[in-house]
Amino acid sequence: MNYVAKKGGLLLYFHHKTTYTDTILTSLKTSKKALFQKLPLTPGNSFIIHRYESPYFETPWHFHEEYELVYCEKGFGNKFIGNSFSAYQEGEIAFIGKNVPHLFKADDSFYVPEATVKPSSIVVQFVEDFLGTAFFLSPEMTEMKQVLSLSRNGLTVGGETRRKIKTILFEMLESDKIGRLRGLLEVFGQLSVSKELYPLSVNQISGINVNDSLKMNKVLEYALLHYKEDISIRQVADLTNLSESAFCRYFKSRTQKSFLGFIIEMRLNESRRLLKETDLSILEICYESGFNNLSNFNRLFRKQFQQSPAEYRKRKAF
Repeated sequence: MNYVAKKGGLLLYFHHKTTYTDTILTSLKTSKKALFQKLPLTPGNSFIIHRYESPYFETPWHFHEEYELVYCEKGFGNKFIGNSFSAYQEGEIAFIGKNVPHLFKADDSFYVPEATVKPSSIVVQFVEDFLGTAFFLSPEMTEMKQVLSLSRNGLTVGGETRRKIKTILFEMLESDKIGRLRGLLEVFGQLSVSKELYPLSVNQISGINVNDSLKMNKVLEYALLHYKEDISIRQVADLTNLSESAFCRYFKSRTQKSFLGFIIEMRLNESRRLLKETDLSILEICYESGFNNLSNFNRLFRKQFQQSPAEYRKRKAF
């Protein structure tokens, strides 16, 4: 998924090889609402389905009034949805509610010149009244209306539901506009009856404005680059021109988490990935993830995932 803006009759796709902030500032030159993304509808369409492919997933922290379904076709990396930070993998599907701030960043391995795989995704976006204000109030949409409400926390779609929706999405890409609409209704049908929708964000988080998103994006970018290092509140507060105490209040108000707690969560997610995907020892993973004390790492891992690192690795091996 890439950040898209509209200028005249053209769709502009913003990619940058350095940082999210650079991408945002570039896009702000062409749009005063770069981080409040508007639905770039084409004539004859009431919603969007599009396949995006690029060398990079440069999607800054942004929000929009459209609901968004994202199928990660190729690539892997990290995602922020609401106040949730987690890895995303190839084949994953996320359903994001309106005005829920989110960000996708591909793994660093896709940022090198010799990378051969291009991250790609299929994205569906629609506003709540795209078929009229009464559509989701109809009896047939009762269950889907509940799913829309749940999506304010961000949802990941699993199991058989994910497999079926993936098939529908590819069919929609090859269909005419009636076929695309029929496909979207089928997606609604799958989501409505699914028992495989899992919330991502503990609390409901909504975007506020462009300036706030710029500020938050600086913080998240810095966290992604440095979460394995020793990070002080002072360093991050300086990025936002706030005092340490003001920054702590600001970050807590936007994410319902403390900043240092958020850094620990990022490290734990990285350790879980390494336990699953590498043969590194638990001690090596402890240090590679940014921890400097094995007993503290084991304690925090058990608290977060209700099992020890060794138990997690053993279960993932089967």
